[in-house]
Amino acid sequence: MTPSLKNLQYLVALKKTNHFSKAANDCFVSASTFSAGISKLESDLGVLLVERDNKNVHFTATGNRVVKQALLVMAEINVLLSTAKLDFFDSEVTIGVIPTISTYILPNFLSNLSKLYPKLKVSFKEDTSENLLMQLEQAKIDFAIFAFPYELPNFIESFQVFSDPIYFIQHKKRKSKVIDNGSLLMLEQGHCLRSHILQNNKISNQHISGFSCTSISTLVAMVDTDIGVSFLPKMAIDFGILKDYPNISIDMNSTKAKRDIGVIYRKNNQQEESIKKLAGLLINS
Repeated sequence: MTPSLKNLQYLVALKKTNHFSKAANDCFVSASTFSAGISKLESDLGVLLVERDNKNVHFTATGNRVVKQALLVMAEINVLLSTAKLDFFDSEVTIGVIPTISTYILPNFLSNLSKLYPKLKVSFKEDTSENLLMQLEQAKIDFAIFAFPYELPNFIESFQVFSDPIYFIQHKKRKSKVIDNGSLLMLEQGHCLRSHILQNNKISNQHISGFSCTSISTLVAMVDTDIGVSFLPKMAIDFGILKDYPNISIDMNSTKAKRDIGVIYRKNNQQEESIKKLAGLLINS
């Protein structure tokens, strides 16, 4: 049976005084309550901790070892309590982010965080949407920067901040805006941008190219060689991903496709309002 923290505190107080009545007074309990607590601790641990009579208290060898360990446990409890009381913006947080967002939003987002919340220590984990959900479930991250729509499990809450339009791109040599069969270059399975494009456009499997890309940068390079056509989110275009590709044209009116950007976190998260406050900085990123 796990010993109670209160009884461990009794044991430490007894070690300091070697006197039951005085130790009981120091703990603000009666001598009988104190004695019962020590006896309960011995029962829980299954060992004799102290030998006592009407006048003297003697700690056994095991009792001395347990006292030393109890002091460590109580110190860790104090650290735990201090951590729990620590303001969110003075703490450490781990933020998940999907690859089709991270490059284009994190630099300014982190800069904004540093200016407004200099005491907040932030680390990022980049991964696919599916893997980030798993990490949230296992409490390996505090929240994640995400793209919607996405079918979320019941234990997840979402907060959407802004919309990110998705535009059609192609090589300037192509005059038609029609997507030929086998010409649409897409990110590989697992990237939610792929599903957002498919959900927002009248695209069949016949349109999709046999080539798939691991990143948006690779996708752009392939469009530049006129291997096929594709779609790009506005945040990537604004970031300047096409600045070295003058032969790629963007059709701003070709599609109504978009994705919504925001955050996800576990339901009943006590830091919900703080997370939303951080999410608001994504607008300026």
